[in-house]
Order: sequence, then C-alpha cells, then structure tokens
Amino acid sequence: MAALKLSDRVSSISLTATGPLVAKFSAFEEPFSELEELVLLSHENVQLTLPSTFRWGPHLSILQSTRIAFPSLPQLLLPSHCLTELQLDEIPSAGYFSPEAFADALSGMTQLRTISLHFLSLPPRRNFCSLPLQSGERDILPDLTCLKYRGTSKYLDCLIARIDAPSLQDVCITFFNQPTLDASQLGRFIKWIEMQNSSIRADVVTSERAISISFTWSGGPISWFQLEVSCEQLDWQLFSMAQICQQFVPFPLRIKDLSIVTTRLPREQIDMDSYQWLELIRTFGGVKDFRIVREFTTDIMHSLCPSCERHTIVLPALRNLHLHKPTSRHREFRDSVELFVTQRRLSSRPLEVYTSGSRRCCQICGAGYNLLESLVNHFNENHRDGNLCPYCCDFNWPEERNDLFRQHLKSTHPQVPPTFSNPAESLITPPELDDTNDQGYWSNNGSAQTSSLGSPLLSRSSSTDEYLTYSAYSDSDSASDALHDW
Repeated sequence: MAALKLSDRVSSISLTATGPLVAKFSAFEEPFSELEELVLLSHENVQLTLPSTFRWGPHLSILQSTRIAFPSLPQLLLPSHCLTELQLDEIPSAGYFSPEAFADALSGMTQLRTISLHFLSLPPRRNFCSLPLQSGERDILPDLTCLKYRGTSKYLDCLIARIDAPSLQDVCITFFNQPTLDASQLGRFIKWIEMQNSSIRADVVTSERAISISFTWSGGPISWFQLEVSCEQLDWQLFSMAQICQQFVPFPLRIKDLSIVTTRLPREQIDMDSYQWLELIRTFGGVKDFRIVREFTTDIMHSLCPSCERHTIVLPALRNLHLHKPTSRHREFRDSVELFVTQRRLSSRPLEVYTSGSRRCCQICGAGYNLLESLVNHFNENHRDGNLCPYCCDFNWPEERNDLFRQHLKSTHPQVPPTFSNPAESLITPPELDDTNDQGYWSNNGSAQTSSLGSPLLSRSSSTDEYLTYSAYSDSDSASDALHDW
C-alpha cells in the first residue's frame, strides 16, 4: 500500500483484491496518472466494488478485472485513448453501466483491439435492457479484432448499434436464458460478412447447460464467430437458437456446410419434440452438406421428413448427408432414414447418405467403449451397486432377484430380449436391434430386399442418379474403401 500512495509514479497494478484491501483504496485521492496496466482479481470470487475515488490517467493500455465493479466506468474510460485491451469478467450487478454511455466512452479508442464483457447476472433494473436505439453516426473502432460478451441480448444490441468494427476476426457471444432474444443489431453488425466470397461452415452443439452455433470460414476477415445461449432444456435451447438465426437472414442461407453435435445423455431423447429441430434446421435452407453426430440422430431424421408437410422438402439443396449411427433406437433410425431417402427420390432431389459406426455406450452415463468386456467392467464398477435399469433408470431390483429385472424388461422394454444373466449385458444392443446385422438394402423399386453381405451403407446407386440405394458391403478392405469417412 505504501508504494501505491505514490500514485504519480505507478505504471502497473496487479492485485488479488480482498474487501479490506479495496476499502483502503478510498484513501487515494489523486489519480494514477502514469498507470498503464491494471489487473484486479477478486479473492475467493467475492464480489467487490472499487471506491469512486479510484481513478487513472490517459496512459492506461490494459484493463482486466474479475468480479470487480467500477462505479461510473464509462466516465473513468473517457481519457483512456491508449487502451488496447479491455477485459471485464464476471461483472457484479453493482457494476452494470449504460451501453450507450459505454459506447460513447469507446469513441476515439483507435488502438483498442479486445473487448470482453462478461456480466455475472441479469441487470438490476429493466431500463438497462430496454434503452431505445438512436439513429446517427456510429463510432468506428478500426483495430478491434476480438469481441467477447456474456449477458442479455438487448444490452448487446444497444451497444453494437452504436459502434462499427471493420477488422473483427474473433467473436464469441453468450446470451442469458430469456423469453425473447433480440439480435437484430447483431445481424447488422456482421452483415458485411455476406459479401465475402468464402466457404462458411456452421456447427451447432447442444449440451446439458447450453446450445451454441459456431461459424467458421476461410478467405474472409473473420475466422471465428460463436453464439451461445445458456439454457438447460433442450426444446428451449432449439427455440432460442432458431429465434436468433432467423434474425440473421439472409446470412444463414449462404451456409453450405452444417453439422449438429449433441452431447446430452441418451435418455433425454424421449421428451423431445422433433418439430423443434425442424424450426432450427430449416433456417439453413442452402445447406449442401449436413452432418449429424451422437444420440439425437434419430429425432433429427424424423424432423427432416415431417408427416404434415409431405410436399415440402426440408433442405432442398442438400446433396450429402453424414449420419452417426445411434447406440439405441436402431429400427427407428433405419426407418426414418429410409423414409427420408424415399421422399427425396420422389421429389427428384437425389443425395448421398453416409453412415459411420458408433461405440457401445453405457445407457446410464453415456460412457462409450469399443469392447464388450470394457463396458461390462464399467457397469460393474460404477453402476452395479444400485442394480439400476440401464434403459429407463427408474427400476431397481435386489442383487439375488435378476428374474425381477427380466420381468421388468418384458413389461416395460419389450423390444429387449429378457435373457440377460448379467444386467451389464443389457447395455449392449441386442443383435436383432443392431443395424450392423440387418441384411436389408433398398432395391431399385424401393422395396426391402435381403443380402448375404455384411454391414449396410447408404450410398448413391452406380446405375442411376435419380435415387438412392441402400447398398451392402462386407467387412473387407474394399468395404472400408467404399465408406466415406468424415
């Protein structure tokens, strides 16, 4: 503290702050006129507020803080025209500031390269989320290359309505869970991307706590653009992301490569309405290559051929469909793929469908293993004590009464043969439910046939380009050559 009292001679401050230490900052009546770097981290994640007497001069270049509130931050930033990095993480509710005043403070910061605003919670007052957007000239931040934000959509829209950043390369935005997500100004903010002649790929990832979409492209000024919504319910995740993407039109229509990766547990599928998938997917009407990975492949395939819209083709430009075979619901998966292939054939929109194999997965925790022995050991080590049904996770039985488990399978899961002496064996897809042992394929007339060959693969027929065949290959090297890895 003695060194800090010489405020006109301090050029760098890096502290892990505590409440008592911050309280002593009120003794600093003179600004730190030569300060170039300020890094403040709250000790043990306690939310702290700096006294209003704490100020700096025009030489500040780096400002970083975590769980620190700066009273009247926009006013503090006004003289900081040399600022290059502004990173405020986990801003407490007491540290909220007007987006309009903040944009005004950024005016003239021609050297600013990074802005990172991560709010810890929703704003304390509604007016922070409902400030009117005013027309007029926008402040240009010519060197800004990185923009990261976490908070409400309305706050961000109010901020970026007042600035322009022609050199942006890295954009990462996370929205809080809200009934309405307003990203109209964000769409304007990146509208110039549509004019770039580069290939764009979109990757949608759903997890237990959030959904995100990432745009990557080559040849353009921006290399990474990610949007995320913090939400746990899958249907609300899809609704929120579809709501955002629809505000970016026509930008999503330019995307030619789309992938969806789901990391949620398989048992969550049963409560999902496939129509929610459709609302998000149809936003990307220009997609030519579509990849679906993990356990929701079957539900997504159902959404691609809705029964109420038989004459409406989803993703009319689609040419290549890459599917990761699920670890369960194999018959539903196969039927949905066959229906989709048939609809595309009848609409004269041919495509190629590629499948990749999947590992054996624990139906309780989702852990995957290549070997049966490894999965059995996993079950015995992690789930054996509870004797929990791996299919519904709602039924328990005594250690010595495996017959009760077999009765449960017969009454609740009739598709599973109740012949397992070890409950871990029920975690393995029964042969009659595994499409790798299904010898069927599609003939030229669309009817199911049989073959003596091995694992089936969807591919384009060599005899015609009008529709797909459901071909079969053996496990030989030639079969692996025919498979399309992705």
